[in-house]
Amino acid sequence: MKRIKDLRTRGIGTHRIQQEAPVEDAVAEFTAKNVSALVVYDGEKLAGIFTKNDLIRCVCGHPDGIRGLKVGDHMKTNIFTTTVDANLDDVKEVMVEKGFRHVPVLDGDEVIGMVTLIDILANQKSHLGSERDELVRYIQGS
Repeated sequence: MKRIKDLRTRGIGTHRIQQEAPVEDAVAEFTAKNVSALVVYDGEKLAGIFTKNDLIRCVCGHPDGIRGLKVGDHMKTNIFTTTVDANLDDVKEVMVEKGFRHVPVLDGDEVIGMVTLIDILANQKSHLGSERDELVRYIQGS
């Protein structure tokens, strides 16, 4: 049974921002770090996540611009988190069922990473390739 810790994620390090930060700071982080989600904190406590999709909704909802808007007012607070020991298939099932694209990975109360559906699919592709290679070797008798 595969676990979250078995994933080879792209850039598993988390990128964080405070909920009181201006939305412009989130835009700068998205651009500078080439990420699509930020873990949002209230001090040292996990408060939610802010994604590029949240940014799009924010921009569309404020045609006069985003100046002065706070990340905390536009972040997702209804989030799903997981741990490194969680079953990969269980996490994938929740992500697909609930439509979550980004899931913070916790070690105790500390966010140590972010898993995405892309990470899970890449892992499955790699696993299927290995199984295919084993089947070919078996069929060929080597």
